[in-house]
Amino acid sequence: MTTVAKSPPDGPVTPLHRNRDFMLLWSGSAVSIVGSTASTVAYPLLVLALTGSASDAGIAGFFALLPTLLFQLPAGALVDRWNRKRLMIWCDVLRCVGAASIVAALALGELRLAHILLVGFAEGTLSVFYGLAAHAAVPNVVGPGQLRQALSRNEARGRAATMLGTPLGGILFGVGRSVPFLLDAVSYLAALVSLLLVRKDFEAERTTRRTGGMASQVWEGL
Repeated sequence: MTTVAKSPPDGPVTPLHRNRDFMLLWSGSAVSIVGSTASTVAYPLLVLALTGSASDAGIAGFFALLPTLLFQLPAGALVDRWNRKRLMIWCDVLRCVGAASIVAALALGELRLAHILLVGFAEGTLSVFYGLAAHAAVPNVVGPGQLRQALSRNEARGRAATMLGTPLGGILFGVGRSVPFLLDAVSYLAALVSLLLVRKDFEAERTTRRTGGMASQVWEGL
């Protein structure tokens, strides 16, 4: 299947900084990237603090990052098949629940290594889907000729949010073990609210043609 994203109809072009839907999508994604980056840094620190095992801490970091390696290609094929906005909403809801479960388990003194590994892997997987869907949604929320500028702003946002979230995860963990994960949950709630406020359909202008199954598309991606 190939995907062709058409530009919105010709007419007055709203500057990107005044484009309500683009700014909501852009800012919501920025907040969620900061939160997810902070928690990714905090996972191995949390395991090290709980178990005292450097190897377990390394495994926790590995599980949090593994989905980025495993699921980029199949997630891309699925994002072209599913409703992008609905997918992003569910990703935010589930990631928020996962981060909140870490905070709750810490508060109750019932947090286990398996719980951390499961939440880290699930959050990483959902973040892959969210990021690809957000990228694919951009052509449907910007005006003609603005796509290059919009994508460059997305790239800058991603780099800046990652740079901010990386030290923030360690700093907040020093304040309290649950603080990075509390921030993570709040960031997903903020991203969810911004998505619900977006008016445009993320695939309203998309025309799809199926030229093969998922396996063939993943192979083509490779």
